[in-house]
Amino acid sequence: MLTSPQRKIFTASLLGFFWWLTATGSASAQVHPRGFNYTLTGLTLTVQDKTFVVPPATVRDWQGQVILPNRSSIDYAAPDLAQSLLSASGLSTTTTPETPITYQYRLDKIYDFIASLAEQIDQPPVDAKLTITDNRVTDFAAPQNGQSLDVVASSLTIISALEQGRADAQLVVATTSPQITLADTNNLGIKELVAEGISNFKGSPNNRRHNIAVGIEKMKGVLVAPGAEFSFDDNLGPVDGQHGFLPELVIKKNDTVPEFGGGLCQVSTTTFRAAMDGGLPITARRNHAYAVSYYSPQGTDATIYPGVVDLKFINDTPGYLLIWPYEKDKNTLVFDFYGTKDSRQVTLEKPVQYDRKSDGSMKASWTRVVTKDGQTSTSTFKSVYQPPALFHKTEEFVATSTTAGLQMPKLN
Repeated sequence: MLTSPQRKIFTASLLGFFWWLTATGSASAQVHPRGFNYTLTGLTLTVQDKTFVVPPATVRDWQGQVILPNRSSIDYAAPDLAQSLLSASGLSTTTTPETPITYQYRLDKIYDFIASLAEQIDQPPVDAKLTITDNRVTDFAAPQNGQSLDVVASSLTIISALEQGRADAQLVVATTSPQITLADTNNLGIKELVAEGISNFKGSPNNRRHNIAVGIEKMKGVLVAPGAEFSFDDNLGPVDGQHGFLPELVIKKNDTVPEFGGGLCQVSTTTFRAAMDGGLPITARRNHAYAVSYYSPQGTDATIYPGVVDLKFINDTPGYLLIWPYEKDKNTLVFDFYGTKDSRQVTLEKPVQYDRKSDGSMKASWTRVVTKDGQTSTSTFKSVYQPPALFHKTEEFVATSTTAGLQMPKLN
């Protein structure tokens, strides 16, 4: 925001400097006036995953007749518009001013509004962090670029959009790289994100959510050596009350019953989706006995039951794989695999459901195409789901020493 002395200088200098302000470096903001006879609407500003909506009243407040050259540009070295107007240092015109045109928006008001958004957008870079204890990653932080809102370039972009009658504009940010990259933290080839799996467990009861959280901790930090086979069962370990699990519904034989670990299939399903995304060879995977809403779209699930049904894949990447799961929000589970990318290109086709019956039974298929070193391989994972009514629900708790859930939604 401008201080009082700066604002006085700003006002006095605005018309003199304004003809410079329609482009900045790589951010072009050539304005194309459309006159004054169009309806003022709100303005949507976007930057990466953030959206800001400017109400019509604010856009209307930005109106103010200003006479500027038809074409002009500016190169600025100062970090913001106020400083640019206080000193001509670093400024140079790159085109010759032409016949002035009347514009209907004031850059100074737009600038003040955009400057107020910086606190919500600016963030410092985050250095990578990776600590290994007993062959497991115990402390990890993925590197993140820092960013700062370029208020000048953003203001120019907005005034250009408004003069063209557009209702949206992209804010401009400058990025800063972290000083420590992931590759700097280890010699295992863990240097970048290579795959990601996502699932949603909205509507899960408390015990199911608890078991998902415990399952996440069981998988967090697992390292898979190059050429090694990952086993969900082996890394999960015992599933019982002594290891932190609670009873929840699971599919077992022809029943749906409470057992320790119900909900763990949310974890195995998300692991499976990450392995598919990374183009990793899947050596063991089975779908649930019937379609479960938590695993929509059907055909992308992977059930587990320790000692009976497992999820397995092979790490055929050049380096180690780090498995790092987390809850993105209260209903979203994410599995990130970090390692070393190679030449492979992975295409996941949309899962297809077919042979749907009124009893809830159906079939599904999910096809993946992997191209690596000039060779293309296609894999189709087929699923057959039976009618849910075949699996009678019971409230009787079945206590076993190692039970993990092939779970279903909470039933009424």
